[in-house]
Amino acid sequence: MHHDFRRAFGMVIVLALMAGEARAQYYGGYGRYGWSGWGGGGTVQGNVARGLGYYDMGAGVYNLDTAEANAINANTVEQWNQYMFSAQQQANQREWIRRHRDIARSNDAIDQLQKRLREEPNDRDIKDGDALTAALDQLSDPRIHSTALRLIKTPIPGKAIRDIPFTNASEAVTISLHQLTGESGWPVALQGPTFAAERKAYQDAVAKALKEDEEGDLSPQTLQGINAAASRLRGKLEANRPADKVEYVDAVNYIKGLIGMARMLEKPQVDKVLAELDTVKETSLGSLLGFMQTYNLRFGPATTEDQRAVYERLYPLLDEARDKVLEEAKAAGVGAAGTPPLARDTKGSPTDFFQGMHLEHLERRSGDNNARPGGDESKK
Repeated sequence: MHHDFRRAFGMVIVLALMAGEARAQYYGGYGRYGWSGWGGGGTVQGNVARGLGYYDMGAGVYNLDTAEANAINANTVEQWNQYMFSAQQQANQREWIRRHRDIARSNDAIDQLQKRLREEPNDRDIKDGDALTAALDQLSDPRIHSTALRLIKTPIPGKAIRDIPFTNASEAVTISLHQLTGESGWPVALQGPTFAAERKAYQDAVAKALKEDEEGDLSPQTLQGINAAASRLRGKLEANRPADKVEYVDAVNYIKGLIGMARMLEKPQVDKVLAELDTVKETSLGSLLGFMQTYNLRFGPATTEDQRAVYERLYPLLDEARDKVLEEAKAAGVGAAGTPPLARDTKGSPTDFFQGMHLEHLERRSGDNNARPGGDESKK
């Protein structure tokens, strides 16, 4: 097994030796998982693949002796994190334009808004969670050294975290899927009139999800539509397998990316992880940020007095930690205004990240111990 994989996933899987079978099952933490050990097993930023919390307990079991272990190395994880970070910046910009239509009508206005959120947020910026999320983004920039979050030991009461109104950052995923399935993005084997209906069905399903995501949470019906469209693509590919094996493998890897990203549109199952806070009197700010990155969570608007009180106490701590990390890392340019472009090629994209995983693993749902019908033909 590649050492890079151990470094990359050592913090997001729990090794279980059961009946002599060596396997890795994902749990909502890394290393010594849980609120007493978030980040205790290694670094936080560089080695955790953003959003792996969506493959929650019981949903993704990875045999360490398969190509899954060999294909997902530290460099792949780094590229994935950069890809998702860029997608999140685009999602942030879209959200700011929607919520601040009175001022965010140009790039200059957006830059001014970002500067305010980072440097001089007002009471509403804090109450709405925007100022806290802006700080989270700066601390989540992949260019920051991998140990940065782990070293933030600022204590936070466990109860305070329970009062945070977390939101699922699914729009970054729908944006990625929308761009990934543009007319120029499909692999050769899935192009042409044979797959025209299936391509359009998937594009329509993603477009519906993107619009729905702008207005609120995605409905189960919308998620089901995306999954069904991906299944039709997969079935059509098997029925029309190209003679060129490279083209076939490229198409399978592309579909893996679609399925893997679609899983990330589901709400992460964090209840069991948060429930541990009932027995933890105190944790750290670094643990909170690591938890949010793993599950791709954001700070949502505070709607109750308890939530507003938590934000009022938390923001100064987050602001101080952010300033210290940026200063110590000598990363004056990290988190600067502007949105990095989302790569249009496959480097660091879902196609690259998910290609080593088995389709039956990607298609599993939490609590489903049986693989779905149809094996991964690309591994034969």
